[in-house]
Amino acid sequence: MQALFSSLVLRLAMGVACGAAAINGGAQLPAASGRSPAPGAKPTRRAARVRLTEIRHFPVPTGPKSLRFSPDGSVVAVNCLYGHYVTIIDGRDCHILRKVHVPDEPVECAFSGDGKTVWVSLYNTREVLEIDVPSGRILHSIPTGRVPKVVAVSPDGRWVYVANWESESITVIDAQNHKRVKDVHVGHVPRGICFTADGKTAYVAIMGGSTLTRVDVNGGHKVTGSIYVGINPRHVVLREDTNRLYVSNNAPGTITEVDLNKQKAVATMKVGAQPRSTALAPNANVLYVCNYISGNLGIVDLARRRQVQTIHTRTHPIGVTVSPDGSAVWVSSYNTSIVQVFHAQPVD
Repeated sequence: MQALFSSLVLRLAMGVACGAAAINGGAQLPAASGRSPAPGAKPTRRAARVRLTEIRHFPVPTGPKSLRFSPDGSVVAVNCLYGHYVTIIDGRDCHILRKVHVPDEPVECAFSGDGKTVWVSLYNTREVLEIDVPSGRILHSIPTGRVPKVVAVSPDGRWVYVANWESESITVIDAQNHKRVKDVHVGHVPRGICFTADGKTAYVAIMGGSTLTRVDVNGGHKVTGSIYVGINPRHVVLREDTNRLYVSNNAPGTITEVDLNKQKAVATMKVGAQPRSTALAPNANVLYVCNYISGNLGIVDLARRRQVQTIHTRTHPIGVTVSPDGSAVWVSSYNTSIVQVFHAQPVD
């Protein structure tokens, strides 16, 4: 029933997105021109490309919807939606450290800056849990809007933003006091969230439309504008060194590049069918993208602005995360409940 409901909501989001594009006069974005992982500091240079080699795969509880490396790379949190577990896995040798049973379906998560806690959204019960990573103990439960999805922690650790799929809002949480501060209306079917490096601004992908909503974090969490990025935007990540956002557009199968200095989209890149989660490589000039229907992990060359390679995955890859040093890429498969681990070798 839950899967059917999600499918119906997604189709609605895609339909509204197409309508929004029509209202915009069919606006077009610029076309683009042509071993075990170990934690460590982020590299200071980026290679031109990477070579991925699968080194391990293993089962996890049912329905791994998303996964995330901790800031130091020591552990990976896997949100097993249908199994009702947040699975904590050693980031070095890939063994399961603990399975944290949660009262509902865990969707997405974000770590605190020190990696000691992880914030997890629960699909049906309208709440976010704060979980102690070393012990697996649930510390706090904080109410949100309907169907919370992506969770993001501000760079200073002060705020937690949660995208509420059905409430057309984000919930703002005071992380230190563990309290819901307010809900902010942002648009139809919000999903991806990304803070800028200085933490002053956040951008929310409006999956039921065609924009990123801009939120002034220091100015009372107020909406201050939007950026057109093409229909059905789902996930958004920031590349700090260039001040660019990369947005996955689910319906058209594209990645949109946004120049934050210009506050506009500057390129689109064609990838696979229904691109879902994405992750930037800290040690290479590439973006990894889960091409859900295509059944592969796309590697996008950001300098050339095109997908240059695909890596076969298990059916329906949906989550991807990269170790802080870039040496490991983990991919979760929704249908098979398998996590694949790839070694990433930079190549000049």
